[in-house]
Amino acid sequence: MITVNGLVAIDTLGLAFRAGAAGGGRLVTWAHACDLPDPWRWVAAGNLVMTTGAGVPEAPADQVDWLGRLADMNVSALVVAARADAPQLSDQMLAAADARKFPVLVASFELEFVKLARRVIESSLQSQRDRLEASQRLFQSYTSALRDGTDFEGRLAILGRREGWHVEIQDLASGQPIASSGPPPAGGSRAETVDIPGRRRAVLKVQHRKEHTIVDPLLVHYLAGLVAVELEQQAIERDGRRAEGETLLRDLLNGEVDFGAARAVLERRGLHGALVSLAIAPCGKAEWEAPDSHHAPDLRHISPLLLQQDVMIAVMPDREDLILTTVNSLGTQSKAGVSRPIIGADFLESVHQARLSLAQARESRVRLVRYGAGGTPPTLAPKTLPEARGLVDRYLGPLIEYDRSHDSSLLRTLRTFLANDGSWKATAAKLSIHRQTLVYRVHIIEQLTGLKPPSTLGTAAFWLALQAGDAAGILPE
Repeated sequence: MITVNGLVAIDTLGLAFRAGAAGGGRLVTWAHACDLPDPWRWVAAGNLVMTTGAGVPEAPADQVDWLGRLADMNVSALVVAARADAPQLSDQMLAAADARKFPVLVASFELEFVKLARRVIESSLQSQRDRLEASQRLFQSYTSALRDGTDFEGRLAILGRREGWHVEIQDLASGQPIASSGPPPAGGSRAETVDIPGRRRAVLKVQHRKEHTIVDPLLVHYLAGLVAVELEQQAIERDGRRAEGETLLRDLLNGEVDFGAARAVLERRGLHGALVSLAIAPCGKAEWEAPDSHHAPDLRHISPLLLQQDVMIAVMPDREDLILTTVNSLGTQSKAGVSRPIIGADFLESVHQARLSLAQARESRVRLVRYGAGGTPPTLAPKTLPEARGLVDRYLGPLIEYDRSHDSSLLRTLRTFLANDGSWKATAAKLSIHRQTLVYRVHIIEQLTGLKPPSTLGTAAFWLALQAGDAAGILPE
């Protein structure tokens, strides 16, 4: 598409700047001849307005107003091929054009507006043809990369090489790169940035590697549409892995799957090396809602196990950056407990550790507590026999007394329930009772103590009381 400067450079047209030369870079989309006194009613943005001056007012102040209304329409320029009786362009009008960087061109009255219009129209049509060819080339490049079986970043790299672009996709909230065609150029032109439609909440940035070379914004929008389809497909795949992970974690908690036997499945999800359990209490302004937390940018290369219970339970590599990313993405005031590294059959114990550490984080009003860091949990564990007896009396005394009076087994039921990480099915099987019987017993425990065994607070308090009673040897057989 031709610019105002491009038209002035064509010698045969005989155009020259009279004012507003600073706006010579404006694109000209069409040409329109008009000698009416109100041309702004008949033209559109990007038009080149051609006049013999018949509609230009006489008075300088009126000329300034006339030019201002025309410039407000965002037309590209005004061409005046004045006839003999046309008003002279006043200094005030030309000064206003300079101030607004609005090009005012002059030409000989003999200039045939048809020739000028033809140049503009031919340029516009050629620009449309070029855009069509460029868009076809863009789609062909992308389709070819898909056919070659490359990954997402590989496709962006192929496209970047063919078009001479640097392409980068960034997370909208954090500005973190999600994918790119390679390292950014040292120089290059100004980047075009557009939002990518869809739920991924990302932006596309495209920069031509050649300095002062503009990337067509329309092509960037086309590419954003292609990228949106890919990102949505990735999101659907991650949704599927989240659902599979929830099922696996639920089976691990219920004792239906052995943690050691699940190692191969975990490694296929990117969960390598030492793994830990997390218990997270989401709170505060969240970058991601709990059901969508698996879409956090830093988790795109792994698929942690996530399960929403009374708190969020997670299994992931023991890496501080991933742990903090997961916790932070669920809320600015979220609290979390982290277990020791999981060893084989100690998976359920690791979940206990995470829940206890979360309880300590809440009580200490800190963001994150690792189990065993500075003691197990030092602010809660009893240090003397009287403290242990007080803990047992407070949380387990009503159950011990009830068992003694009714020849029941609430204490054993509670111990088994906690040992099986609150799994109703596993606990009922271990006690050889019906599930509804177990529900009734847990309800009695709740009535007697005021604490719900499945809750984080209940788990922490009851577990500490049992540990203290066992260590002190003061619990009944």
